[in-house]
Amino acid sequence: MQYNSDVDWPPKNELTSFIRDALRFISAFLIPISQSAPQIYLSALPFASERSIVAEKFRSRFPNTLTINDGRPSQWSMIVFVAEHHKDPVRCIVSSSDDKILVSISTSWLSNMITSYVCDSTTGHCISGPFRTGDVDLSDWGTGLDACFSPDGKHILVRCHPETILSCRAVVWDIERGEEEFQIEGFDFVFIHIIKEELHQCIG
Repeated sequence: MQYNSDVDWPPKNELTSFIRDALRFISAFLIPISQSAPQIYLSALPFASERSIVAEKFRSRFPNTLTINDGRPSQWSMIVFVAEHHKDPVRCIVSSSDDKILVSISTSWLSNMITSYVCDSTTGHCISGPFRTGDVDLSDWGTGLDACFSPDGKHILVRCHPETILSCRAVVWDIERGEEEFQIEGFDFVFIHIIKEELHQCIG
């Protein structure tokens, strides 16, 4: 690995703070940067937080770009990212066991469709999806909607169930391939998990 000797890198004891700020910098401007790399200099650096370590370190190296004298946020927003994948109301968000990824689930009452996306929990970048489960009579499913990750983080299970009857419908998706593994319909499930590529169903 080769570093640019012209950059005044922070001491080792400040490196962790520098990396954390870099992650916030990227997540805050992920959409414009992903659409056009020059937006790093045109938008991200000028509009970064006043306390941004990254912006403070590199802003002076690009003097001929936009300069904001007033109105920049004093610190990074508490909002890590805004996911813009869903077109319908999001009703459920579940994190993986290591908190590195999350699944968000929305429902469309017009098309009777459940849509799920798997995203990076730091940047909000979509990793896999959309996973769509159709032909669901949402008028009967009430608020019974949840999800879980397999222990190895390679599959997600999306479950919907009515408020008035015991029958449930669960769909297992392969995150890497972006494909449905199978569906299970029947009485309420206590849990379903994946071990050595086999799914074991426990019914309570």
